[in-house]
Amino acid sequence: MRKLLFFGLTTLSITAMGQSIEEAKQLLYYDRYQSAEQVLQQVIQQKDDEKQAYYWLTEVYLENDDIEKAKSLLEPNAESLAAAHPLNRVAYGSLLLNQDKLTEARAQFDAALKESKRKDEAVIKAVAKAQVENEKGDAAYALQVLNEIKEKKIDAEVLSIKGDAYRKLGQGSESAKAYMEALIKNDKYAEAAFKLGKIYLTQQNTEMFLKYFNQAIEADPKYAAAYYELYYYYYFRDVNKAKEYLDLYVANTDKTVEHQYMTTDLMFASSKYPEAISGANAILQQEGEKTKPRLYKLLAYSYDASGDSTKALEYLQTYFNKEVDSNLVAKDYDLQAKLLTKTGNDSLALQSWERAIAMDTVTEYKLEYMQQLANWYKEKENRSGEARWLGKIFETKEDPNNLDIYNWGLAHYAAAEYNAADSVFGLYTAKYPDQVYGFYWRAKSRAQIDTTMEQGLAVQDYLKVIEIAEKDVEKNKSLLLQAYGYLGAYEANVKKDYPAALGWFEKILAVQPDNADAERFAGILKKWISDGGPK
Repeated sequence: MRKLLFFGLTTLSITAMGQSIEEAKQLLYYDRYQSAEQVLQQVIQQKDDEKQAYYWLTEVYLENDDIEKAKSLLEPNAESLAAAHPLNRVAYGSLLLNQDKLTEARAQFDAALKESKRKDEAVIKAVAKAQVENEKGDAAYALQVLNEIKEKKIDAEVLSIKGDAYRKLGQGSESAKAYMEALIKNDKYAEAAFKLGKIYLTQQNTEMFLKYFNQAIEADPKYAAAYYELYYYYYFRDVNKAKEYLDLYVANTDKTVEHQYMTTDLMFASSKYPEAISGANAILQQEGEKTKPRLYKLLAYSYDASGDSTKALEYLQTYFNKEVDSNLVAKDYDLQAKLLTKTGNDSLALQSWERAIAMDTVTEYKLEYMQQLANWYKEKENRSGEARWLGKIFETKEDPNNLDIYNWGLAHYAAAEYNAADSVFGLYTAKYPDQVYGFYWRAKSRAQIDTTMEQGLAVQDYLKVIEIAEKDVEKNKSLLLQAYGYLGAYEANVKKDYPAALGWFEKILAVQPDNADAERFAGILKKWISDGGPK
């Protein structure tokens, strides 16, 4: 939104009609565009030769991005209006600038300056503001024009416009300096304090931007823009304080439906979902097809928080149908997925989560959606699907930890995907060679691949399990019993090394003396050793 600066334009003696224009300027300064438009239309209707009103009314329309209204106001009588007052040339130049007709706009600005003999401060300010406030405007030209104002005529408004020009040129320190000089000129000039706050806001310097937004309010309690910034800041931090600033913002601006949107948003942020739903429905009834799509989104989230998944899904779908694709965000598809699972549309839910993952650019959120997918597959006892998404989590994380690898490998094992589990636990052992569980689960995976033990695939891993686990026998008793038992069976059945096999079963009995199976196998092995083998 363009910002207009109009203090310092009054004269010592003004007519009743002039007072109306001054009133409109003040209303513009406070962003009260509806009220300013009403005043200016009255001026034009009551006294058609009050030609300056056309300039200010054009500013109202351009401020609201209503190019068509500005064209309808100026174009039918552009030349006669321009001849009536240089400010009207500036108005027409501003309109041309908004239509990207840069050369034609510059010609109008130059003509306005020439007609006013480059001495009318109001015309100079208007030209400079037009260049600064329009995206295609020339900030360097604005500074050049402003420098033609004599030193004694430089007021807080001129310095503030200079600050805008420097900011547009990317010269932040010069911009801040100009705004500070404006405050020195007039410490009640709220706009300069506000714009200083905006600079510090872009720098995320909370202490300083809060200081200057509050200074703007202290300088002029009617300055609504500062209330809005404070409302927005506290919206995410303290909803009660945000409500205070929203009430002050509403009290000092023209009543619009946007106030209803803001109040409804705050009800949602305050977790007052019934109130948010009520406020949204009131706007829907009032606005009909003009309702902003984001209201349907608010209703979807509010109904979801209230436990009504059916209505939430209905409003979310309406939001998707009405909103432009560029405004859709991954979180909305995440909500859609959750709602679809609650209503039994699992296949569509999976598509929504995958879309959320593809869309989101924040790794943290991508990982959250991936984990939800992995959890969903686990709940459905589809461990293969779980393993696939846990693998994607591992690939996506900048620094995956041991638990990421462990859970991934375990899901493959539970899915009977033993080769995949073997590979994953191989990653674990490589990254955490001092931890027992990577070797243990790789041993178990290889044992499932080599079910006859003929290849001895699990032997080395079980030996590693024993090497690590024996450092704390009590803690790792279960792992040791399995490793001893496997190696005992391998030595007896594959290698036919009965003394070696007996040694492993005796280790079991040393850890667990009442293990009947180990005692029985040990007895058999002793007999075989005595008899020279099984008979």
